[in-house]
Amino acid sequence: MEESRAKEAVRDGIPDRAQGLRPKFNGNGPITSKDAEELGIPARSPAPPPETCEFCGATLYHEGLVFLLLGKRPEICFWNPSPQRCTCEGAAAYWAEYDVQEERRKQEAAEVENAKRRKQRIERLLGRSGIKKRFRQRTFEHFKADTPERKRWLRVAKEYADRFPEKLVTGEGLYIEGNYGTGKTHLAAAIALQLIEAGVPVVCKTSIELLMDIRKAFDGREVSEEAILRAYKDVDLLIIDDLGKEQVTEWSISTLYNILNDRYEDMKPTIITTNFGSDDLIAVETPKGSNESRIEAIVSRLREVSTVLTMVGEDYRSQGGSTPC
Repeated sequence: MEESRAKEAVRDGIPDRAQGLRPKFNGNGPITSKDAEELGIPARSPAPPPETCEFCGATLYHEGLVFLLLGKRPEICFWNPSPQRCTCEGAAAYWAEYDVQEERRKQEAAEVENAKRRKQRIERLLGRSGIKKRFRQRTFEHFKADTPERKRWLRVAKEYADRFPEKLVTGEGLYIEGNYGTGKTHLAAAIALQLIEAGVPVVCKTSIELLMDIRKAFDGREVSEEAILRAYKDVDLLIIDDLGKEQVTEWSISTLYNILNDRYEDMKPTIITTNFGSDDLIAVETPKGSNESRIEAIVSRLREVSTVLTMVGEDYRSQGGSTPC
């Protein structure tokens, strides 16, 4: 019997004096520096010194990872740089809060990384944000707010940009209507520029450009039409400028409905600028010989989930001003 135990001890590489501690070590896995010392298990590097629980004063040992290969002595390959967590009441409360904060930090980091990847994919498919060079200076600071009404328009647009994280959750958009030259495009571009600076994926294009992108994909082979449509549907913020200026066909209305309806159902915020009121927009967006049901549905849904900003005033361009339409 004694000979058998001796052979077992030699086979396991654990000194006979430590056989009473065998239940603490069952093969490959972690073991504390204290137990490793008592079991006589060697380590490739010295164990970090024990630490003390700041709440109860208990001694906290570091764990090492043991590898046990057939025919060889067990060996600790490396040590955890952090000691074991104490289970006293104070430490348990501390670590519970720590884990909550750490999980939140990981989620936030993952969201940032996901947003970065979406932005890269959208830029690969659609190019960059779509803001023309002329409009890259159209910031909130450069908007001419020289009347009470124009100050209110600026405030509404700036608040939308500042509170965009909330809008992204609720899917709330911004529907900007009004006559030519009042600054609709300027404010839409200013929102886009602020959010792009903050790292938010944004696409800002006229309705003509949007449809041209999809048409090119339809006619070409490098990028599929489906991929382009998906990019427009998935981007965090889609800004469609000058809705109503594009050539209206059954295909154009069907395509716009496809994009905007999916964004509506997925609660993705959209900003629209248009020179037309609701009734006039429905009229100009309805192909000849077709009923108005689809465009009515588009306009209705856009206004339903958006703050409606009506900008009616003097045309600054006709006065030599620099504010775009």
